Amino acid sequence: MDKIALIYFDGGSRGNPGAAAGAAIIEFGGRLHTFSRYLGEVTSPVAEYGGLILALEKALELGIQQAKIHGDSELIIKHLNGVYKVRKPHLRSLYDEARTHLSKIIKYELLWIPREQNTLADAAVNECIDKAL
Repeated sequence: MDKIALIYFDGGSRGNPGAAAGAAIIEFGGRLHTFSRYLGEVTSPVAEYGGLILALEKALELGIQQAKIHGDSELIIKHLNGVYKVRKPHLRSLYDEARTHLSKIIKYELLWIPREQNTLADAAVNECIDKAL
């Protein structure tokens, strides 16, 4: 069986809403992959979902079948682990998109981590926003 990929995602906005980006750090196949995407002016939860969706898209492109997915957004992790319901309509489509991507990964675990343990993804978010502005 393939090795388990370690995935870290983050999203952030400067202002809420404000200039925002999502980012993913993927450790897989002996390599560290960094991805980021500018998202325009959106809220923090939308940016966090943007980071997760980017992470999942890239994981699928890399052929990842098993993953431990880490994020510092308690809201997003609890949405996807079924602890919180998705109450805001504008987050529902992002939740559904993330679920669709997750369904293509054979085995995964979604884990909340403190922000201090997500510094690489956080730095990639800030660098992406800086480049876009």
